[in-house]
Amino acid sequence: MRTFTGRQVVVLLLTATTINYIDRQTLSVLAPLLQKELHISSLQYSYAVNAFLVLYALMYLLMGRVVDRLGTRKGLGFAVIWWSLIEMLQVTVTGILTLCVYRALLAVGEAAIVPGGVKAVAEWFDAKQRSVVIGTFEMGFSLGPLIAPPLVGWISLRQGWHAAFFWTGLLGLIWAIPWFRFYHAPAMTVRNYGVGDHAGKQVMPWVELFHSKQVWGIGFGRFFSDPVWYFYLFWIPKYLSDSQGLSLGSIAAFAWIPYLASLVGGVTGGIASSWLVRQGVKPVKARQYVMFLSSILVSSGVLCVYLSRLVFVLTALSIAAFAMQFWGANIDTLPIDIFPSEHAAQTVGFTGLMGAIGGILFTAGTGYVVQHFSYTPVWVASTVMYPTGLLLVRLLLGRQSSST
Repeated sequence: MRTFTGRQVVVLLLTATTINYIDRQTLSVLAPLLQKELHISSLQYSYAVNAFLVLYALMYLLMGRVVDRLGTRKGLGFAVIWWSLIEMLQVTVTGILTLCVYRALLAVGEAAIVPGGVKAVAEWFDAKQRSVVIGTFEMGFSLGPLIAPPLVGWISLRQGWHAAFFWTGLLGLIWAIPWFRFYHAPAMTVRNYGVGDHAGKQVMPWVELFHSKQVWGIGFGRFFSDPVWYFYLFWIPKYLSDSQGLSLGSIAAFAWIPYLASLVGGVTGGIASSWLVRQGVKPVKARQYVMFLSSILVSSGVLCVYLSRLVFVLTALSIAAFAMQFWGANIDTLPIDIFPSEHAAQTVGFTGLMGAIGGILFTAGTGYVVQHFSYTPVWVASTVMYPTGLLLVRLLLGRQSSST
């Protein structure tokens, strides 16, 4: 076996999450164009978003269990191949029905990215390193949306929207080559070839999972916070088109800016809580301190209701997006602070399910409200979601300490 390092793990995970979010964001960038060409209303667009989120919610839980059962290498690797092929098949979209079907199938594979990534981190890194590493590989959640507007816009303006789906899908198939060639968990790479991927270990029984107050605490935190991030992910390019009159070319030029801020937030959020841990603060408590600051900063998004100039709107969106990933690097670390690594993917899968359910409900409401009223109620609702989630995390985790 080749020697494999933690740094290489982070690079592969970062690349995978970036590709994941490029593929996910392709529709968001193309939304104004597809709405006109395929005659899709704002309400119907919300159906396509929710087709993704419904399957994403269901598969988030199941994929966590699959990754725990198959091991990180096979579980995550096959998932990337699946979603990449589905992304490429979207070149055949002819209307809202086929779009919804493909988005649902895309979600089946994409749901593995966080459970698989967090499990890899749990296998390779200790508690003092984990939030920084998770914050680093989750930079892809911001890099993908940052890259997608200029990339997808550039391809679409030159080769058409069909080509955008094809070329972005090809990225994941290329990524799978080094992943399957080089990735193995530490025990397989360094110590005991053949047992390192934790494949076949007993997963947490469903009853035990559902009766864990700590799992529900993190789950409710994501139930109230993930929907706002999904709104920023799936609706911001369309919002800028609706409110600012931006063309596809202008979306390509400006829509990436808030996601650049979220990229910085993901890294600094992990660094902040890791610094607190080094100062002697217990890991679970350190994550919550950082999440508290995030819950305050996210409310800047509501300023879009009162702002008309694009530069100020982008500034408000950027502060909120920064805060979301400042939060995200820490709430995604809590499961591996509390539970052993062999249960990491499953617990992250359940909390991700909760987040996706919240996203489904919020997106359904967003589509209706935007079509019949305006974006204002959505912005107002987004200000209370993160504080509510943090309150439930605090109440249900209580004085929970780290498992490590």
